[in-house]
Amino acid sequence: MPKIVSSSIVSSSDHLVQQDDQRSALHVYYCLCSEFLLVIDADLRILPRRRTDNAIIVSNTKRTYKLTAEPGQTVVVQRKEGYEKQYRYHCPRCQLLIAYESTEDRKSGPYTYILEGALTEVQGSAPPNAIQEIA
Repeated sequence: MPKIVSSSIVSSSDHLVQQDDQRSALHVYYCLCSEFLLVIDADLRILPRRRTDNAIIVSNTKRTYKLTAEPGQTVVVQRKEGYEKQYRYHCPRCQLLIAYESTEDRKSGPYTYILEGALTEVQGSAPPNAIQEIA
């Protein structure tokens, strides 16, 4: 009779770490639809923000990250100072706008901007700033 060999791997989205390991830990983020989109070497809450739209600034030279969002359309946005061209990323599952860059060659520019409230650390749960009331 042949020998049966099996193995199993358990995967979890529970990525809580001890306070000592916080600096070296990878942080995982999901879309509001629960799709895995970003793993990064920093907590998004401590990264700087843009004054224009409060987007999270991720340095393409100082940070190590993988963004699995798909490239989307290019949009020209009117700002107080003039116009800004955005090369957008969206969720491959629900098409929600997640991030944008200001250069055509993806990840070759200085920054990637993550939209406020677009990502969550807890799969299946929206962050508090994801839903905004219109005044």
